[in-house]
Amino acid sequence: MSPPRLFHRGGGPQSIFSIGATKARVAVLDRPAAPERVQFWCGGWLDRMQPARFTFPYGFTGMIPSSEIGEQALFISTLLAALSLGFASAAMASPEVIGCKGDLTKILEALKPLEPKPAGPMRLLASRCLPILHGRYPVYPSPDGRKAFTSHPIDGLWVGSVDRAGANYTFPMHVFTSLWTPIVPFEWLPDSSAVLGVAQDKASGGFALGGLQPYLFTETGGQTPLPVLTHPNGPLDDIFWIGGTGLAFATFGTRGSYFRPEREDPHPTIALVDARAGRVLDAVEIATIPTLPDYRHFVAASSRVDRSGRVRVLTAWRPDIWMLWDQGEKPRILPIHNTIKHPRYTLSMDGNKVLIMGNLKGIGESCDFQIPCPPPIPQSGVIAELREVISGRLIWSITGTTHLGSFSLIPAISPDDRYALITIPSEKNYVGLVSMTDGSVLQRFEISGWASPTLGFSPDGKEAWITSGSGMVTFTIGTQQ
Repeated sequence: MSPPRLFHRGGGPQSIFSIGATKARVAVLDRPAAPERVQFWCGGWLDRMQPARFTFPYGFTGMIPSSEIGEQALFISTLLAALSLGFASAAMASPEVIGCKGDLTKILEALKPLEPKPAGPMRLLASRCLPILHGRYPVYPSPDGRKAFTSHPIDGLWVGSVDRAGANYTFPMHVFTSLWTPIVPFEWLPDSSAVLGVAQDKASGGFALGGLQPYLFTETGGQTPLPVLTHPNGPLDDIFWIGGTGLAFATFGTRGSYFRPEREDPHPTIALVDARAGRVLDAVEIATIPTLPDYRHFVAASSRVDRSGRVRVLTAWRPDIWMLWDQGEKPRILPIHNTIKHPRYTLSMDGNKVLIMGNLKGIGESCDFQIPCPPPIPQSGVIAELREVISGRLIWSITGTTHLGSFSLIPAISPDDRYALITIPSEKNYVGLVSMTDGSVLQRFEISGWASPTLGFSPDGKEAWITSGSGMVTFTIGTQQ
C-alpha cells in the first residue's frame, strides 16, 4: 500500500471550446467516453441510471498482481512504453483500490470515467471505500490523509480512520445543516490529531437550550471542551472555522427563534474569535454596518489567514451583498456584483481574489408526484468566475449550457493558487481542473449522480481529492506538459 498522503480542504488571447454543451474561453478538450450504465458495490449496489441512489464507484481491495501478467506481455508493454516517451503523460497505470469489495475488473472499468481528460497535470491515483455507515453526507479527509469526518443532522459527528481496521467513533448530537449554506461547524486541526467543532444542548423537539460549546473530537471518542465563548449581546449561535487553528468567524445573539422560549436578539453581533483560547478578538454589531441586512439574509463565509496571522473574512448576504472584514479594521461592503442567490465561493490563498460558482442548472418541475421525471429545460449562463476582492473586477469567467438540475459545489483552490477544482454542469456533471491564471479548463472527469461530493487539495499541492458518500478518490498533480 502506498504511504499516507496529506490532504486539506477546497490575459492574453483566448479561444472558445465546447465540452458537450459547455463553452468557455479556453483551449479545446477531448470529450471523454463514458459507459451508459455501470454497476459496482461499496456498501450496496448502485446504478448510474438512478443518480439519486448513486454513491461512489468503488469495489475491491488491492492491485492486479504482476503474476497474472505473462513475461511476454510484460516485455511488449515495456517496449511500447519506451517507444512512446512523447506520450508518457497520457499513459495510465491501474489506480490503487483500497478497502472495497467486488470484482476488480469491473471496478477498474467503473473507474475509467474518473481519469481526467485530456492528458495533463492531474492523473487518477487511488480510490478508497471508507468505513462510514451514513454515507450520504459530505466527508472531509484529515490533512495527513489517515482519517476523515462526516456529520449527520440526526446521527451526529463521525470521526475515524480511513482504514476499516482503524478506530472510529460517532458522537451523538443534532448538527445544524443547511442546503443553502453547505458549511459544517467542524474542521481538522493542522496536525490531524482532532476535529474542532461545537455541540449544543437541545430539547426533544430540537430547540436550543443554550449557546454552542466548542470541543475537540477524536476518533477514539475523546471530547475535550474548549473555553466557553461569550459576548454580552448573546450566546454563541454560529461558527465558521478559519484554517483549523482555532480562529473563527462567529455570531452572537443571532438565532433567538431557535430557542424555546424564543429569545430576543436586540443587538445581533458578528465576531472574530480564538476558540482554543476562549477569546473574542473583535466584534461588531450588525446594525452598525451600513446597508447590511439582518442575519436572516446571511448566506456563507470564506476566510484566509495571511502570513502575519491576520484574518480576512468574505461573507455573502442576500440579495447580492458582499461584506469584507479584515481583522483590525471595520467591515465594509464590496462592489462584487454577483446575482447568484445562494453562491458557493472560495477565497484565493492570498485572499485577494474570490472564485464564485454560478450555480448553473436546468429548470424543471418538481418530480415528487410525477414518475418518470420530465427532463429539465436547458439553461445557459456562468459556470464560474474569478473576481478581485476589493474592486470586484471580473478577471475571467467560464460559461456554458446544462440540462441538469444540480447545484454547484464549493470550489477548491490549490495551496500555490495555481489550480482550482470546480463542478462543470453540461450534459452530465463533471469536475474540472482550472487554471487560476486565465480560467482555462485543463482537464475534467465525470461525477454524474454522486452524493454530496467535496473537493480539495493536499497541503503541498501535489495531490487532489474528491469524496462522495463512503468513498474517496485521489489524484496526483504534476507539472503541465
